[in-house]
Amino acid sequence: MSDTHSPDEFEPKTQLETARGGSGRSGKTAVGAGSGGDSEKPGHSAGWPDDPDLPHRPRTIICEKDELLRSGLRAMIASFVSIIAEVSNGTEALEMIRRLGPDLVILDVDLDQLNGLEVCRRTCSELPAANCLIYSNYYHATKYHNQILRAGGRGVCLKSSGPRTLFEALEHVTRSLPYYDPKITQLIKPRTNMPSCNLTDREIEVLIRLHLCNREISEELDMKLRTVEKHIECILAKLKVSTRTAAALKAVQLDLVLLPKMPERDPETDKLIELITAEEYAQEAIRRQSARDKRAF
Repeated sequence: MSDTHSPDEFEPKTQLETARGGSGRSGKTAVGAGSGGDSEKPGHSAGWPDDPDLPHRPRTIICEKDELLRSGLRAMIASFVSIIAEVSNGTEALEMIRRLGPDLVILDVDLDQLNGLEVCRRTCSELPAANCLIYSNYYHATKYHNQILRAGGRGVCLKSSGPRTLFEALEHVTRSLPYYDPKITQLIKPRTNMPSCNLTDREIEVLIRLHLCNREISEELDMKLRTVEKHIECILAKLKVSTRTAAALKAVQLDLVLLPKMPERDPETDKLIELITAEEYAQEAIRRQSARDKRAF
């Protein structure tokens, strides 16, 4: 059957290539593309994945250390991409990427052994045709946003944004087009019309990251450490405060969002709202896949 059929018509065949067993519980596992994720599909107005410009489903490697989220992600996207491997840490991810040469790599920043930034950088350097989609949380996506771009990441999508945004990200990234989750874009583009404080755009970029250490600000904004220190001196003088803590509080008063943005907590359960949302999507996708498997017998 042609790969250009619609997700509802396509019944993928199982492909297996396994190293260390086939569960994907720890390490390298190449798996077949199962069905799943039919709650929300990419917009048909965009024609994806039926568009003739996409004659085949991109060969995809998933790099996610959490088994639940990895399984849920697989269930959601397996009808639209050909999943050739799943890995749980950065070192094995890079090894599998080099061996299989995927079209698409979906990876979190927070990976063990070798972080997702380094995996992305080496992948884009060694395999320019491969597209990397960073699939992460608020904290890592906002803390490392500029570093992701410099590493060659094609797009950034929040785990908490849900299937519709994920499919939109996949649609863009598989066409080698940039994609940034709208929720991230709203945060990393600071306002420039700050009344009375006379801060430059670059100073605002430093200001909203003042609760990071100077070295982290330097790495994220690609500045020399001394330049960061000079910006902070100017910020304190312009805001008429004596400490960076006071400057950060002033930023909040000016309606700026401090980065990296931590996930919000439910006031009743004190649990991370973003994590609960991501797990709910994963569990729902797994439930649908399990129901389809039962109907198949």
